[in-house]
Amino acid sequence: MTSSPIRVAQITHAGIAEAFRAEPAIATEARADAVAAAAPRAATAAGAEPRGERSGRFQLRTFESLGDRDFRWFYLALLGQMAAMNMQMLARGYLAFDLTGSFAALGAIGLANAVPMLALSLYGGVIADRLPKKRVLQAGQTVSALIALFVATLLVADLLTFVHLLAAGAAQGVVMALMMPSRQSILPEVVGMERLMNAVSLQAAGMNLMRLSGPAVGGFLIAWVGAEALYFIMTAMYMVAVFALAPVRLRYEGGGRPGRRRGSGGALTEGLRYIRNDATIFLLLVMTFVISILAMPYLLMLPGFVEAIFGGGPEELGILISVGGVGSLVGALTLASLPAKRRGLLLVSSGLLMGVALIGFSASPTIWIGGAFMFFVGVGSAGRQALGNVLLQTYTENEYRGRVMSIYMTQISLMSFGAFAIGLIAEAVGAQWALGGMAALLVVMSLGFLALSPLLRRLE
Repeated sequence: MTSSPIRVAQITHAGIAEAFRAEPAIATEARADAVAAAAPRAATAAGAEPRGERSGRFQLRTFESLGDRDFRWFYLALLGQMAAMNMQMLARGYLAFDLTGSFAALGAIGLANAVPMLALSLYGGVIADRLPKKRVLQAGQTVSALIALFVATLLVADLLTFVHLLAAGAAQGVVMALMMPSRQSILPEVVGMERLMNAVSLQAAGMNLMRLSGPAVGGFLIAWVGAEALYFIMTAMYMVAVFALAPVRLRYEGGGRPGRRRGSGGALTEGLRYIRNDATIFLLLVMTFVISILAMPYLLMLPGFVEAIFGGGPEELGILISVGGVGSLVGALTLASLPAKRRGLLLVSSGLLMGVALIGFSASPTIWIGGAFMFFVGVGSAGRQALGNVLLQTYTENEYRGRVMSIYMTQISLMSFGAFAIGLIAEAVGAQWALGGMAALLVVMSLGFLALSPLLRRLE
């Protein structure tokens, strides 16, 4: 693992300049056409039923992918997993504080979950490129179910301790690190490239819906039936995800190419070299990382911001988070309705929208005005999430998709570095200037991408 950051650090400003100068022209368009054509050919070769546009039947474009039988099963599995995950985050924090009465314990639980994800996510990308992704997902969800069952059993026996929660959080982090690159990169195998934009947007909408409803339902169930019953319910939800994946037929199956296998270290190096040498993939990753570092840390700052600036408490914090979640849901459904055109321009515009909205939020005199800006922050966040995902998958070759998506996932950890920087600035100049300043820098960077990068601007 120690070699990976070193390899990433070797990407110099010269590489960035080369990416900005690159024109998409014939090569980029040819690659997109080749990628879009590959999935139907693979499906035909595998004997799968063609799943293109259904003639003679009107279908609202927003939910087009749900007309596909295999995507419906996949979506059910996604909802089961995401509901269980969001309930688990709430329940783990509740139990940790209940056992210890310490806020530091909450931070330790989060750290135990995050460190394995940062350390192992690149290996999860290697697994996604080598093994059948559907089996990886089912294995990961089965282990997640066993972890939840373990905690539920300890609760019933009245044996649960903080150390058990710490171990369960770390184990779940390992599972997520090794499984999520497969989750991120399997969609082209389920729906093909022609519906990828719609499918990714619907996936983002489902995840945002579970982020909104999962914790609320989890909190109600803890109060109504107790934490042990909630953990048994989460176990069942993970198993629903396992069984819902079983009938999913893949158009083609990535991974498992014995002729090209190398040791894990060599595979990681090969993936990093691919990203460094591909101007399109490199520039897309730079753009998504810029947004993650400069914009997304607002989530981690929000509790302190609400209390210090708006004089609010948990209720006001919940309102702002819900408004942002509604904006994300609206943004994801809007993207699901759009054709696959000018998506590079839309990605940069999403970053620009987030920057402008966060400037407005940081300068808001009341929580109600701040809430209006927070809605548009959510819309921009949905665009960043869905468009970054779909563009990377569209322009990445199949054999590298898992490793590229594992690099993409490290943006979650980069948010913590951005939050640390904003925290230091806030201590010196105040929270409003810190958040507004980072947002202003995002606006400048987004305008720079628009002005200086025809490659990114013209990506379809």
